[in-house]
Amino acid sequence: MKLNFKSSILKMFNRQDVIDYIKEKYNVEPEYLWKKFPNYIIFRNPETRKWFWLIWDVDNSKLQIWWDWKTDVLNVKSDPWMIQYLKTQWWYRPAYHMNKENRISLLLWPLSTKEDTIKTLIDISYKFSCKNRKKLLWLSK
Repeated sequence: MKLNFKSSILKMFNRQDVIDYIKEKYNVEPEYLWKKFPNYIIFRNPETRKWFWLIWDVDNSKLQIWWDWKTDVLNVKSDPWMIQYLKTQWWYRPAYHMNKENRISLLLWPLSTKEDTIKTLIDISYKFSCKNRKKLLWLSK
C-alpha cells in the first residue's frame, strides 16, 4: 500500500462525523434512550433492531485514564480475534459495560485512529447486526 503524506495526516474524526457517516451510509437515525444521559446515542439495524453502534461520553477514571474530563467512546462489535489485536493499541479498550469478547471501545481522541479505520469498524459492527451473517465479508463495502 502506497501512502500519500496528505492522506496519512490524522484529523480528528469526532462524534458528529461518526453520526453523519452512519446516517448517510445506513439511512438510520440516532436513538437517545436515556433521559438521564442525553449524550448516549445508539444506532440500530432497521431489519433486526440490534444495536450496531453506541457512542457515549465516559468519565476517564472509569477507563483507567488519569485526566479528569470525559471522553467520547465508540462501542462496536467485531470478531474476538480482531478485538484481541485492537486491544494492543492504547486507544482501544475492552468494551465498557458490554460483552468484552465481542465488543470493543474506541476512544475518539485526536490522533488516535484514522477516519477510514473508524468507518471500517462501524461497517463491520453493522454487518454483525445483520440477520444473515454468513454473507459477512471483511473487505466488502
